[in-house]
Amino acid sequence: MNLSIIIPVYNEADVIATTLDRVRETVMPAFVDRTEVIIVDDCSTDHSAGIAENYVSKDPEIRLIRLTVNSGKGAAVTAGVRASTGDTVVVQDADLELDPADIPALLEKLHSEDLDIVSGTRFRSGQDYPGYARPAATANRFFSSVASLITGRKITDVTCGYKVIRKNLFDRMSLKEKRFGFETELMIRSLRDKNTMYGECDVSYLPRRKTEGKKIRISDGIGIVGKTLRYGLEGKKWLSAMTIAFIITFMIINMLSVKHWKEEQRVIEWDAISYYAYLPAAFIYNDLSLSFTDNYNGPHKFIFWPEKGPDGQYVIKTTMGLSVLWLPFFIAGHLTALITGADAGGYSDPYKFFLLLSALFYLLVGLICLRRIILSQFSDRVTSLILAGFAFGTNLYWYTLFQGTMAHVYSFALVTAFVWYSMKWHGAWSKEHRVIKLDISPSKIGGVASQSEAGVVCQSKETGHSVWHIIRLGLLLGLISLIRPTNIIILIFFLFYGVISGKDLRNRVRELATDYKHILLMLLMVIVVWVPQMTYWKAMTDHWLWFSYGSDERFFFSDPAIIKGLFSWRKGLFIYTPLLLFSLAGLVILWIKRSPSALPITLFVPLNIYIIFSWWCWWYGGGFGQRAFIDSYALMAVAAAALFSFALSSGRKWLRIGIVAAYLMLISLGIFNNIQYYYGAIHWDSMTREAYWDSFGRVRPSARFNSLLETPDYEAAREGKGR
Repeated sequence: MNLSIIIPVYNEADVIATTLDRVRETVMPAFVDRTEVIIVDDCSTDHSAGIAENYVSKDPEIRLIRLTVNSGKGAAVTAGVRASTGDTVVVQDADLELDPADIPALLEKLHSEDLDIVSGTRFRSGQDYPGYARPAATANRFFSSVASLITGRKITDVTCGYKVIRKNLFDRMSLKEKRFGFETELMIRSLRDKNTMYGECDVSYLPRRKTEGKKIRISDGIGIVGKTLRYGLEGKKWLSAMTIAFIITFMIINMLSVKHWKEEQRVIEWDAISYYAYLPAAFIYNDLSLSFTDNYNGPHKFIFWPEKGPDGQYVIKTTMGLSVLWLPFFIAGHLTALITGADAGGYSDPYKFFLLLSALFYLLVGLICLRRIILSQFSDRVTSLILAGFAFGTNLYWYTLFQGTMAHVYSFALVTAFVWYSMKWHGAWSKEHRVIKLDISPSKIGGVASQSEAGVVCQSKETGHSVWHIIRLGLLLGLISLIRPTNIIILIFFLFYGVISGKDLRNRVRELATDYKHILLMLLMVIVVWVPQMTYWKAMTDHWLWFSYGSDERFFFSDPAIIKGLFSWRKGLFIYTPLLLFSLAGLVILWIKRSPSALPITLFVPLNIYIIFSWWCWWYGGGFGQRAFIDSYALMAVAAAALFSFALSSGRKWLRIGIVAAYLMLISLGIFNNIQYYYGAIHWDSMTREAYWDSFGRVRPSARFNSLLETPDYEAAREGKGR
């Protein structure tokens, strides 16, 4: 082994001579053939360099490098390594906090275990050092724990100055840090590579105080935290992941501060009363016919809003999709009620708390899937901005945090997951298709393929992975339609993802025909999800399929209220969720960039608009904005990401600034709309142009606000009038 000892020096005139003497006196192990010492003076303002010069003149194995500008420890070490001739490098601080007598043990560890890097550790033994501030020791242990978590290696002292490292490993890393973040970068970057062999070795420590020349400051410690995260998450697209963490944390804090579950008339309210009814009826009262509600004299409080079937029996109005998703949270609420002594009838605080928690859980699922979708096509920065924009700048925020028991955040999660797994399924099919071509090519060259080759072909196509993919898609599609049947049109994305030309369309038809068994399996899974619902309808109405909304609630497909739905002051989509204007413009960019999502999104969006605004109550009763569109925000987010990415990559500065500014402005307006709705400056169903402009810029409604409202005529709407 040829050893190079690098000693960075900055204003250490009082101690540098002692350090060099101690280094020269240290007896290296027998396997060390040659030892050189390289002193790197980091532009000292005292006579450190002059002292070092005396040693250089006496010993040919000692060299001095003088930096013309003070650059920091990292820069000094890098300069020394660059000038070194050894195959192994040791960094020795000039201040003698670390004893050169420990170097042989570090080298023995490296040599005997054939390691690539050995770090000294001052804290593995749990020893305390007089003069070393306890906050500093605690901070170092924290830094080391974070570094351990990030690298997956046990690190007990990430900032220790003693590092023995193979020079070829050092050269491969191209370190950037010039100052005290050097050790952190060195450790994180080297240990993120799982092939790097790493060990630790106990070393002694004699801490200096500031009065004795110690140079590291609190600001350096703060910087180490940032550098640990920077280099630990480098290349891992951490910004979008941190964005999701922030969104969920922010909403949890809000939920815990508002405490809606403690309000008697909140959480299980309006449509949620019907969505939720299946759970207490089945698991607490053991009677899905709801006959127990007549003249009930039991100990519990409850609320059911059933419809009447053809023979006068009770029928729950909505389908049971949300109850399926709520089941584990309902069980948690029920157990909590039993343990705490709360009313265990299904409607007390514990049940409502866990229902609100379920909204945050499914939002998290949706955001994770949306992150994967956008990252597959766009940068981490764009993904982060889109996630934040749609979480806070649309009514998704409201329907997660304040009315989280409405169906929309759950549909958002399921639809987003379906889109992501559709993309994965098509990617897997294409990959398998290419494998099959490669597997059968030998038969074209050499005649007939062997049985083993044929087996490979069959196996590559009939993998369990593909079967699981299609089962998962079928279950998702079943749940999507069980919550909101019209959302079945998301199947368009599965059918047309990746189709951007006539040739692609012909190939897709052939793919689906080839995989007809998988398609049938997916449809079977949809039916399986629907079987409990159909069984319930059969028992209650004697019909396998039942439209429980009655004859006065229906679609008017011949007279959709599209213009009103998009632009009216009452509930216009683009008025109260203006960010979707950005998404609409993004559709053009999807086509320009020939995105595989362009056709399915272009087909889905107008059809979705048509279906939603064909409903008799095109404003969907009381609520914030056009809530029915939340379900498909994933597709709108992809379009928005396309436009935003186009803006950031544009060579035209005015275009880049204009699009980015528009995006931020629309998000800000959406956030402000949420605040206004919370305080009542936006009404749930009676807004007019006068009321809108009266509240514009106000957080709370004015004294004349209510006089400017116009209550919609629900009865006329049921008959299709005034659309």
